[in-house]
Amino acid sequence: FYAPWCGHCKKLEPIYHQVAKTLSGSTVRVAKLDCTRFSNVASHFDVRGFPTIKFFNGANTYTHRGERSSEDILEFVNKAKGPVVRKLASVGKFNEAKGSHYGGVLFLYIGDEDPNDDLFKKYSHVADKLAVSSYFYSGKDSILPKEIKPKNSPAVIVIKDSTWYEYQAPEGISSMSSLEAWINGERYSAFPKIAGGSINEMAEVGKSLVILVIHEHDEVKKTLNKR
Repeated sequence: FYAPWCGHCKKLEPIYHQVAKTLSGSTVRVAKLDCTRFSNVASHFDVRGFPTIKFFNGANTYTHRGERSSEDILEFVNKAKGPVVRKLASVGKFNEAKGSHYGGVLFLYIGDEDPNDDLFKKYSHVADKLAVSSYFYSGKDSILPKEIKPKNSPAVIVIKDSTWYEYQAPEGISSMSSLEAWINGERYSAFPKIAGGSINEMAEVGKSLVILVIHEHDEVKKTLNKR
């Protein structure tokens, strides 16, 4: 969603064309809408600023809140196009998924994936809501390597920072709100790089932020930056 007079939209245009070129031939369609001509459509989809990038997947609509680089937009598309919960069938597939998100964060439901299981239903609902915030997987306990042994069954775990953590329901009773709060609080690595579009999302997690400001390309301060 753009406006012809918008400077940010003009800056995004070649990047967006590159995204369209990359996704050409895939199942994803890339389009643009002039909101000065179709303001009623923009209002219908709650567009409040330009440019706004949204992904429509059936009844679900996701808004891109990250950086406006081709890499970040394509990452957003990859998450939004789904499936929201990706199934893993073996240890090999688990290692493949872990390797593809090296340095990142992924969530995993371990259990029989029974659609009637209470925890799986809650996990699927939260994953649907936070689909563009992280990657969500599911599988049976047989897909886990020996070093990962959840205390509960079924269980929800997060893998990040070269280790893993398990969701522990308050007083042993899981709720939608506690699971969502836990996932929302764990969806960043311990030392993430902040960009202009991500600082607000990090603040919404509800944790205190300690920010290190560095001169990334300053040769004089290179030694200080590495401390």
